[in-house]
Amino acid sequence: MALKTPPHAVIGTPYRPYRRGVENAIVGGVCGGLAIRLGVNERTVRIVFSLLALVAGLGVLLYMVLWLTRPRSGEDEAIGHRLLGRRRELHRVLIGLIAIVAFLFILLSRGTPNLGVYTWPLLLSVIAAVGVWRGASSDERRHLEDLVKSAPVIGAPIARTRRGLWLRVILGVVLVFIGLRTLNHLRSFGSGTATVFFGIVVLVAGVLVLLAPWWLATLNDLSGERRARVRVEERANVAAHLHDSVLQTLTLIERAAGDETAVTRLARNQERELRQWLFEPDREVPSDEGGTFTSQLHALEGEIENDYGVKVELVVVGDRETDADVLALVAAGREAAINAARWSDATAISIFAEVEPHAVTLFVRDRGKGFDVDAVPHDRQGIALSIRQRMLRHGGTVSIKSSLEVGTEVQLTLPRKL
Repeated sequence: MALKTPPHAVIGTPYRPYRRGVENAIVGGVCGGLAIRLGVNERTVRIVFSLLALVAGLGVLLYMVLWLTRPRSGEDEAIGHRLLGRRRELHRVLIGLIAIVAFLFILLSRGTPNLGVYTWPLLLSVIAAVGVWRGASSDERRHLEDLVKSAPVIGAPIARTRRGLWLRVILGVVLVFIGLRTLNHLRSFGSGTATVFFGIVVLVAGVLVLLAPWWLATLNDLSGERRARVRVEERANVAAHLHDSVLQTLTLIERAAGDETAVTRLARNQERELRQWLFEPDREVPSDEGGTFTSQLHALEGEIENDYGVKVELVVVGDRETDADVLALVAAGREAAINAARWSDATAISIFAEVEPHAVTLFVRDRGKGFDVDAVPHDRQGIALSIRQRMLRHGGTVSIKSSLEVGTEVQLTLPRKL
């Protein structure tokens, strides 16, 4: 679990570890988090980074490196670590880096020695910014989108007044004109790369000032339309499921109104199916030979409720894939649940399962009439064969506790093979 950091720096009180800030973040939270770590004023850290940005762009590059390598407050992974786990995103960033480095080396090979002191740090910062965008968490991505939308020129919404529109157009046209003039006055292909880079940056900035608001508005419209379409599809799915399943079950209940057991069984089946459809749509349907431990227990729950009309309260903590040992554990639990449904006269059975690092434990409890474990006749082999011996064959243990008029608890423990 990620450690929580204070929202603002406490002067003179360093706080470890160093994580990027959230509440005090302006862009990536690097300066805010560093101020918390050092126990200094946030403005001081931002001034230092601004001054370093004037030193060949090192402040910008350092900021982007910390943004990539330090986790955000409230998160467990840094963006760089997250990118390493996403091969597709990492490949895109690396391809961009290789393309830019190859372009610069081509310029050098054609006799362009003057790359400028700002060129490499700024280009590497651009690649780092792409990595930040591709690897940011959903919460940080929303923060960055809000930051772009609230930018005073690029991200502002389309001006509704004529004055605002003309101001944007004039500023964009001026930047485009400066960029084109800079590129047009280059004397040869071997001119300084710093000049080329400056012209391209100014040109791109002008285009963004002119077109970014319309692009953002179109993107917002498409996102809103997509969300609306998803909501419509979800409503249609709910209506179809209600018609196909719930209403049909109600019809069956009406026909079987005189049979209380049948009505109870139909209602419980529908409740279980509806809960799964709403809250566990991806839950695996178990098979006789596989699936997960949880899916096997859900199948057992449905089997007991369908066959014996007894409500089953199932709680599962953890999960694992099934094997011969786990299937034997489930089979022993099924026998214990069937015994409780048949003989305890309880209206409900509780099944609790827990998957731990060294063992899998299954409890079957009822609040029925109970029985004397030592008084069970020897010719009744349900507990001896189906529960005790089955668990012993797979290295497990069985504990049965029962009291008259109190109930019964069966504990099945299966050690995990490491």
